[in-house]
Amino acid sequence: MDSNQRSVQTFSMKTGASTLTVSENGGRITHFSANAKNILVDAGIQTGSTFWPSPQSLWQWPPPVELDEAPYELVEHSPERICLRSPVESQLGIQVTKVFSPIANGFNVAYVIANVLGDIVSMAPWEISRVSGGLSFYRAATPPEAHSTCDAVFAEGCYWYEYKVDGLTGIPKLFANNSAGWLAYVEGNQLLVKTFPTITPEEVAPGEGEVEIYGHADVNNPYVEIEQQGPFRAIMPGMRLIWAVDWRIFELPEGVSAALGSRDLVEFVESEVLREALQAI
Repeated sequence: MDSNQRSVQTFSMKTGASTLTVSENGGRITHFSANAKNILVDAGIQTGSTFWPSPQSLWQWPPPVELDEAPYELVEHSPERICLRSPVESQLGIQVTKVFSPIANGFNVAYVIANVLGDIVSMAPWEISRVSGGLSFYRAATPPEAHSTCDAVFAEGCYWYEYKVDGLTGIPKLFANNSAGWLAYVEGNQLLVKTFPTITPEEVAPGEGEVEIYGHADVNNPYVEIEQQGPFRAIMPGMRLIWAVDWRIFELPEGVSAALGSRDLVEFVESEVLREALQAI
């Protein structure tokens, strides 16, 4: 290793059997597990869980380095809280703070977009989490949007995307609105459930979706992105937009099938979502 290269710092916290690890680089979640088995992709061209401003048309590709890759400043690290702050992204005039705190079976992830320059900025918060494949699903009142480029199967009141990289071409992406406020992913006996505030179609960023699923069409670099977005808002100079997502991870109970269209799986997810809602009252 070059002697001038510094090692990348990571910060971890635990609650029960769940562990979360965050890298200083991009403030990226690199590890989320129950009993040590990471449910996120941790090797390859795209890894972990990151955060971007939406819509993508604000910055095209690649994402802003200051938000996605650059080292974040450590503001706080304790058993109850990890807080990291990005450099200023001068083109958009924003700075992002990420705050991680434990909850039952997982962690709350709060994102703060601060307008630190002199112009009004309009954007939505956007969380992008990379998983290795498996089965992604969510409940929504309406089918995927017309500009989706991959299909979902409707079963048991939910829309399901099963990743099969063989035969995929182009940019297979699903855009969905009118969700029930949760997005789930299952592989083997591990279940990831992300819950978030619902938004109306009128609040969705232009050309985007409240829920998005992307299947990478490369057999040499297979992964899926499970994504959700918050409201598209104008942020005045000196003001902030705050948005939070709850992450929970479970080992499926015996008898709960992880198959597409599994009623038991949907009932298990929604019982946990309801339990969370009741605890918040």
